[in-house]
Amino acid sequence: MSDNTYHVVDVDLTDAEELKPDVHLEVAGVKLDLPNLNNAELPIELVQAILLVKSRPTLSDEETSACMAAFLAYFQAMKPNFWNVLRKTERPIAYLTATVKAWADESGLDPKAFTSPTSGTTIARR
Repeated sequence: MSDNTYHVVDVDLTDAEELKPDVHLEVAGVKLDLPNLNNAELPIELVQAILLVKSRPTLSDEETSACMAAFLAYFQAMKPNFWNVLRKTERPIAYLTATVKAWADESGLDPKAFTSPTSGTTIARR
């Protein structure tokens, strides 16, 4: 039997960066109050996608798809009312991409990161 000693990790929240304001969008008749994507309080479900977006000037088609999958899963789990409206729209992917682009823009993320270099497609604001 081994005797392990564990180091306790503490976080000093008094020195945390000042939080940026939440983002408020209205999409397909649904009002969304979303956390700023450029904050320390980024939803854990989106950390990997946002780190990817911040790490490159533009994303490949595969990286863009991976990011959009993370956002889709976030909306499904955390914003079920919006998810249900998306499911009923004629062009749910267009609404999803426009919502993510607007959310990123309003959060102060570089919109160029959401441009695919190979197809020339952009996730455009509607």
